[in-house]
Amino acid sequence: PRWQDRLASLTHGALYGLLVAIPLSGWWFNSASGFPLRWFGLVALPKLGGFNPQLKDLARETHATLFYLLATLVVIHAAAGLWHHYRLRDRTLSRMLPLIKDPH
Repeated sequence: PRWQDRLASLTHGALYGLLVAIPLSGWWFNSASGFPLRWFGLVALPKLGGFNPQLKDLARETHATLFYLLATLVVIHAAAGLWHHYRLRDRTLSRMLPLIKDPH
């Protein structure tokens, strides 16, 4: 159905958006905490601002909330794939995971 296609598109967009937003909010949190940040220990990233306790708390809450949203969407996404595979018996999961045997 059309609503499922739209929901899948929104979910995929949100997953990709969160994969960008979470590291950025972590960078913001780190900057507001006043600590230097090295990307994978290799490259020093510039601070997005100086130490700020109020912004630090907001950045921490933002970072945590985005993480929980990502975790929730991952669980929903996996459950939808399993629902398609076992309940609807369509090819959705086998398209997502090519090593899964196609039920048809």
